[in-house]
Amino acid sequence: MTLKDLAATALRGTARAELPKPDSSPLGKALARVQEGTPEQLLLARVALAGLHARAGKALDTAQTSPPTALPPATNPLPVRMRPLFVALLQSPAALMTLGSVKEQGWTLSAAQVLNLKEFIRPELWPLLDERGKAILDAHPLHEAWEKAEAQAQWEARLEALWETRAADADAGAAQTLELWQESSVEKRRDLLAVIERQLLPADLPLLKHAEKDRSGEIARRVRELQGHLPGPLQDELLALLPQAVVKKGDQLKFKPFELPEALGTAKVGVYDDSDLHRLLGALPFSLLLKVLDVRGEQLLQAAEKKHWQLGRQLKVQRDRERPEREAKASPVLTAKDAAQWFQSIQQKGQHEQVTFDLLAQSLDPAAEIAAPEPLPFVLPPAPTMPKERRLQWEENIQTQHAQRQAEAEAAWRSLTDILQLRREWAAGLEAEK
Repeated sequence: MTLKDLAATALRGTARAELPKPDSSPLGKALARVQEGTPEQLLLARVALAGLHARAGKALDTAQTSPPTALPPATNPLPVRMRPLFVALLQSPAALMTLGSVKEQGWTLSAAQVLNLKEFIRPELWPLLDERGKAILDAHPLHEAWEKAEAQAQWEARLEALWETRAADADAGAAQTLELWQESSVEKRRDLLAVIERQLLPADLPLLKHAEKDRSGEIARRVRELQGHLPGPLQDELLALLPQAVVKKGDQLKFKPFELPEALGTAKVGVYDDSDLHRLLGALPFSLLLKVLDVRGEQLLQAAEKKHWQLGRQLKVQRDRERPEREAKASPVLTAKDAAQWFQSIQQKGQHEQVTFDLLAQSLDPAAEIAAPEPLPFVLPPAPTMPKERRLQWEENIQTQHAQRQAEAEAAWRSLTDILQLRREWAAGLEAEK
């Protein structure tokens, strides 16, 4: 009886074929000693034994990959007592602050620790892996996501450095922007264009000319419009055309037909955010539009929105882009007084901005005493005109809303004090590890 005979029986099934009887060979005698309850169990047991016999004495196949290189143990792992605090803080607005202090201490994480935190994966975790963890996670599906996140973080840092260069030396910054533009993908060119729009320099004109024929129609249109934001022949032509296109009659603004200059390209028919008027107004600074038309900002925005909602939105973006100061890079340092005012705004108006909560959680001194918000007395506002039968329901709704806001303020206080407590414990742990 051979392995081939057993395989044939397995294919036909024990219900239709009898098991072959063992012969007198050494293998047959060994198979005869195998006895199981059902025919199926007996067949499988004898196949297993016959399979081992068939492989006996044969050389092993050559491995396709070499065995893993022995890796050294972690030299400075995150201390055990700090791990629960680390996990808790990583889920809070103080995450980046915590990751920074881990990096400063030179502590490392294992692959298992990072995988347990996969719901809170961020690029800053990858550099904290020890050598063994990096080797293990190189083949993990999450590695690709980490690499993309790390690449994005590096690109954003590069954009930040470019911004600083452009602010310090306009010519050098514009030249560096053009060089980076020529080697970038469409997505990165959009990011670069956003930098240029927020910080347009006269030295950017060569780049704007270069990008007029960009493969992206959106980019090509935007760089043409940006040329009108720089003093020169195009801006002069547009300013001369503007009073023809936008006519002021008293407090009203009317939009009239006009011929779009060739330098701004051709508007796409039927596209909701593109027209001759979109291009003309988009090709001039918002402040210059107000000056030439002698109108207030809100007046122009309202007329544009009445003409088309997207035109109004476009002009709002242009207005916001021209705000004189750039938003501060560093978060402001808030105090217990700021926290008290924030709790009060929740109590009075229900304004629970996550941005404010995050700033408080990050910048407050963890040793600060944050008093719980005192419930505000309920004051019924003047009642609107309504039928008497609806007034009781209205009063009940106002009272319910008041109670909800007091509860929201108390919940915000509890969340904030919990994070500050975690930060105090983390700081104490750092001090104890010195």
